[in-house]
Amino acid sequence: MKLPVIFSRAAAILMTVVACSSLAADPGPEQAKDLLTKAVAYQEKVGPARAFCAFNDPSGDFHKGPLYVFAINMDGIYFANSAAPTLVGVSLRDTKDAAGKPFGKDIMRVIATQGEGSVDYMWLNYTTNKVEKKRSFVKRVEDFVLGVGYYTQ
Repeated sequence: MKLPVIFSRAAAILMTVVACSSLAADPGPEQAKDLLTKAVAYQEKVGPARAFCAFNDPSGDFHKGPLYVFAINMDGIYFANSAAPTLVGVSLRDTKDAAGKPFGKDIMRVIATQGEGSVDYMWLNYTTNKVEKKRSFVKRVEDFVLGVGYYTQ
């Protein structure tokens, strides 16, 4: 009888669909941390000027779907943001999120007190064009702060 063969094929198809759907899922904290680690190593290797060129490239190695590296100096001025290039040159210090929270000050406080950490805020997801909850991991690298955030839904 062919019934067991049909069920084993159905099980194989189901396992493939589940595996593929998990690959297509939104990136989470591990992917964000990995991209930040990669960005820190790159900046330490090539220096800020060359690193910022790479970080600002929307089709480069430091922009993966909703994940992208942003860079600010210790005064809070954006030097890199491939998802929103118009932010380059703008101060993050007084920037508020979609809920009115001064998350720029929160980032600078984390950097001043710990040197690295995470900050939660509401931000536009440039992939979905919706305001969503976001957590960014930030780390001081010499005179700059690098960050990568992921949307937590």
